[in-house]
Amino acid sequence: MYLQTVTITGFRIFDEFKVDLDKSLNLIVGENNSGKTALIDAIRYALTARSVDWVRIQDSDFRHDQTKFSIQLKFAEISTRQAAVFVEHLTHEEIAGTKRSVLYLNFQAEQTDQLIRGNRFIRTDVRSGATGEGPSIEREVRDYLAATYLRPLRDAEAELMGGRGSRLAQVLQASDRFREAGVIDNLLQALIDANGHIIANAGIEASLSRIKRQLQGLDFSGNPLDPIIEIVGGTDLAKLSPVARKQMFRSILERLQLLIDQSDRNQGLGYSNLLFMATELLLLEQEHDDFPLLLIEEPEAHLHPQLQMKFLKAIREDFGGEGKPPLQSVLTTHSPNLASKAPLGNIIVMSGGKAFPMRAGSTALDPNDYVFLEKFLDVTKANLFFARGVIVVEGDGENILVPTIAKLLGCPLEDFGVSVVNVGSTAFARFAKVFQQKGLDDVAHSAKWLPTKVVCLRDLDLWPEKAKLDAGNPSGFQVWKEKNKQYWESYYIGNAAKRKAWVDNKHKPAGQNVRVELSDVWTFEYALICHGLAAEIYDTIPEPTVPFADLPADAEERAIAIFGAIVAENGKTRTAYALSQRLEKDFTPVLAPPAIGETAEQTEARDASNQALQLAAQTALRAKLPSYLLRAIDFVTGQKVVAAGDEAEPAHV
Repeated sequence: MYLQTVTITGFRIFDEFKVDLDKSLNLIVGENNSGKTALIDAIRYALTARSVDWVRIQDSDFRHDQTKFSIQLKFAEISTRQAAVFVEHLTHEEIAGTKRSVLYLNFQAEQTDQLIRGNRFIRTDVRSGATGEGPSIEREVRDYLAATYLRPLRDAEAELMGGRGSRLAQVLQASDRFREAGVIDNLLQALIDANGHIIANAGIEASLSRIKRQLQGLDFSGNPLDPIIEIVGGTDLAKLSPVARKQMFRSILERLQLLIDQSDRNQGLGYSNLLFMATELLLLEQEHDDFPLLLIEEPEAHLHPQLQMKFLKAIREDFGGEGKPPLQSVLTTHSPNLASKAPLGNIIVMSGGKAFPMRAGSTALDPNDYVFLEKFLDVTKANLFFARGVIVVEGDGENILVPTIAKLLGCPLEDFGVSVVNVGSTAFARFAKVFQQKGLDDVAHSAKWLPTKVVCLRDLDLWPEKAKLDAGNPSGFQVWKEKNKQYWESYYIGNAAKRKAWVDNKHKPAGQNVRVELSDVWTFEYALICHGLAAEIYDTIPEPTVPFADLPADAEERAIAIFGAIVAENGKTRTAYALSQRLEKDFTPVLAPPAIGETAEQTEARDASNQALQLAAQTALRAKLPSYLLRAIDFVTGQKVVAAGDEAEPAHV
């Protein structure tokens, strides 16, 4: 049995919410306030959780202006033994032409006008049935379904200390070995023997005698009080009743604590957290033979990246054993490390109170795309799951320069939650399709689109004819190869249909909230040269062969000569870094600082002057940039950075 579907109405951020879960790992990712914690809390409110936390419904759990909320959990693949537990609560549905039993659990809460001890009374009800009209679900049934929950920012050391109801005591008490004959009695007898040694200790005896005398001086004469010092109740195992033995056994376990290492007891928070999660997994294995469900918020807490990977591997591959069901886990995370190592199909992106599963059939990805992305989705690229906007680029030049250019245009990408993801020259379409929902391209379905704005910066990859290495092209450097034939035929031999097909293909996979911005010339660097940064880029070349003024007068030949010099020394990355510094220097205005004792009028005038300086610098830079780059920054940030005359949308959008 596993939790298949969660449906929520009116709970916190959720208006109408539904998500299907995988029967094993579910990694919930997304930015803050996207609904990750609300989803975990909804599940544990409905199921209850095996933890010391007391769950109480608050007024803040109700969505704004609503007085009711409902949480429905649907469980599938119910075994015969489980069906016996839920027999009166089962719903029989036809699945793939076969009647199957499923279990619906409906948790409902409603605010009332009644106050109890100053707090609003909130009425709750838990019922079965597809519509919530089945019989009430008993506490025993909910206890069977109870999940293990680990809260964020948990105090692992405190959880492993001894005390009433400690988690360590629950882990130990669930051990199969304690079901063997004599094991508990041996433990009790060991404590009773230790108690005898304590009583016989000279220091204890002397202190006890003084206590007795003090007590006799305070009490009425003739009272037969005879105090005793002991570890835990009972001095004779034979005289203990079964109930007393259970109480003594539990009391012993609750006095134990778990330490990370016997040779060095002082360890950091990370290892304490890892130890705590290890004990929780053990408890799940021991107690949840039928329905192991683990809910963890931020499993990466206090763990460095390599330990995060080990933990993820453990819950995916190492949990349980022969004959035991796999662990179903729902984890929320802000860690790109975990997102990069989890199978893509097990990731669920949360955004604005909606869930967008990445599993096959939910996205526009093809099966072979999943195979590719499983292999090449590293930590840097996994960062895209946490962004509000993504700029997918094909090389280091864009990766280095785009953030700098955006900042100088007054749109720092980090201020808008935008990430730049460098995927190389061949895989950008696969990464872009992650953000497209399958079968929802029509604008009528826009409410179901993943709201993350994605723009792919693409090179045109059509060489100018003068770039060909040839006696007639003094600046040419591209060596002709037969495989290059497609470039010339589609662009320069007058075949308009081929060129259009080439450009249209470059625009894939535009659609939904994914846009493709295509350079109007060759490559990113070449476009920067052609559109106004020729001198700045030429200055980054360490040892130019001729001064800039001596380059060809023809604009195309000059651009080819500059780009050829960069390519000749494999200097694209170095050029990008150098140009980034040059742009920072040239287009960052020197602003007037606040003056001591300046008046409000002076402050207003200074601010106006500084704003004018910033606008002038931004305008000057815009004039030197290709419009496709400006449109890309405009799209992902929602700002207007496009220069005058470039406002029109490109034809492919």
